[in-house]
Amino acid sequence: MRTLLRGLAGVALVAAVGFLWAHYGLKSKPSPPPVLSRQASVADFKVDFPSSWRVEPARPDPRLSMNDELTLASTDAQNARLMIGTSHPAQPGALPQGLRATLGTTPTAQVVVLGAANFYRYLNVTPSGVGVSESIYSLPTTIGTVTAICSAANRSLSFTSSCERVLSTIRLTSGSVLSVGVDAGYALALNRILDQLNSVRRSAGSGLRSGSVPTRVRAASALASAHARAASSAGHLSVATVSIANPALVAALRENASAYRALARAAGKLDLSGYGRAEAQIAVAAHALDGAFAQLRQLGYKVG
Repeated sequence: MRTLLRGLAGVALVAAVGFLWAHYGLKSKPSPPPVLSRQASVADFKVDFPSSWRVEPARPDPRLSMNDELTLASTDAQNARLMIGTSHPAQPGALPQGLRATLGTTPTAQVVVLGAANFYRYLNVTPSGVGVSESIYSLPTTIGTVTAICSAANRSLSFTSSCERVLSTIRLTSGSVLSVGVDAGYALALNRILDQLNSVRRSAGSGLRSGSVPTRVRAASALASAHARAASSAGHLSVATVSIANPALVAALRENASAYRALARAAGKLDLSGYGRAEAQIAVAAHALDGAFAQLRQLGYKVG
């Protein structure tokens, strides 16, 4: 069973250099990316961008409610634009409500380092009614949340890389960037929950290999109860930055509880076929739990 490391000492961010080096590093003799020779600014921030791009008049997006919008258009791809703006107040990791409503299922956020800032990234989503592929970036600051939308008529790794190069130059004209991804209180609370679960898994795990049927029933029942308690406790945790990962974790813990209950029932009835099905169900539930931990890693939590 994997455990969440305590505190902030083990924090690890994924996708440390975004798309930039992954894209240009694929070539045996990479040509240098365009120089970011021009600069644009609004009240809250400024960025550098290539000379082949241009500043366009702000186009208010009905899905968003932002101030100080900046729209940059590229001539390298069809309908390729990078729109950046600030919303107030800051909502770390959260997508604006109007934008989230167009996405159906909320995509998984990644934490990506661009320049000196750590952004939340929602990569290659296609909102309804828009007709273009978008990658969305969110940077919480003390003056609000800077949201950037990189969009193009056709999905383009090259243009996404260019957007991330521009975002890597962002400089606030006031305020400061807030830390993203990790909430120490959430990490500590979840550690306590998983420590209790792991204690039962260690003590009851050997019972599942016992030749005694009553011992197997007791072990499976104990594991079912432990996973159910962990799911209930984790379900009461609420942090904006894990609004996606925590429900997935709770669902996976419940799935494990259900699988171990099925194992206990099958063992008690000496139902060999039912026991085999329950073991398969446990394998699927374990995979779901791994997926939930992977989402936590994407948000910056270190999972061992």
